[in-house]
Amino acid sequence: MRTLSMDSWKARNAENHARPPRSSGAARSVWRWMNDRIEVTAVNLPVRGLPPRCAGLVACQLSDLHVDSLEDLERLKNAVSIIKERRPDLVFLTGDYFTAAGSMVSYLGEVCRALKEIQSPLGLYAVTGNHDHAASFWAIQRALAEAGVRLLENRNHPIEVRRSRIHIVGIGDLWSRRAQPWRAFRGLGPGDCTIVLVHNPDTVIYARHLAPGVVVSGHTHGGMIRFPIYGSPIRSYLRIGRKFYSGLNRYRDFYIYTNRGLGTFPLGVRVNCPPEVSMFKLVAASG
Repeated sequence: MRTLSMDSWKARNAENHARPPRSSGAARSVWRWMNDRIEVTAVNLPVRGLPPRCAGLVACQLSDLHVDSLEDLERLKNAVSIIKERRPDLVFLTGDYFTAAGSMVSYLGEVCRALKEIQSPLGLYAVTGNHDHAASFWAIQRALAEAGVRLLENRNHPIEVRRSRIHIVGIGDLWSRRAQPWRAFRGLGPGDCTIVLVHNPDTVIYARHLAPGVVVSGHTHGGMIRFPIYGSPIRSYLRIGRKFYSGLNRYRDFYIYTNRGLGTFPLGVRVNCPPEVSMFKLVAASG
């Protein structure tokens, strides 16, 4: 697999916003611009115990698609195009593909076809969110498999890279009471390098003793509305704290990245909190 120099890494992300679809009417244009201006966030992702040969691998993340309308579907297709242009080694999907059963029935086929266009040499890996269990876990599982996505529901999968090994670990959704970290880490020891996919960042409370290498999450939508300095006015519903609403944050002796997601549920609008495609460059965690 390839590695990226710092120059090529910066050049690849110089244009870090996708152009939203055209719409008519000034008010609607502003609304669509806030909801559809996808930001590509380039992050050095610190992974504890990362094998030196794996440093520089590139992974992309999508989360909280909430495909409930044609606009949501168009936004997903734009995000897929962004990922295809960047050709990552790995792709992570961290849940909430639809909001409810009705939208799942309407758009499941289209979402499957969109995700099927993503190709990555080391694979696509997913977990489910609370809304996926409210819709239909089994239908979503079949669709993801058809799209070539490996769903890790309380399971782990090893990846061989340059004679080294990384384990992708998926933990089930916390709010749906599907989280079983002990099962997800079955067969792994403290010396194994792990990238842990969860939907809800609070899942780390129940997985921290298993020594995750890094945790990649979603669920929060970044707070949907964010003010400079203050952040989101929405009262934190995360037990680990409101700072974990978005971005890269240290939790004890490992890091958590929280993706802002693509969808606009439940408010229907974003303010200073654009939808996000995360683009990670794997680096060894220090300290």
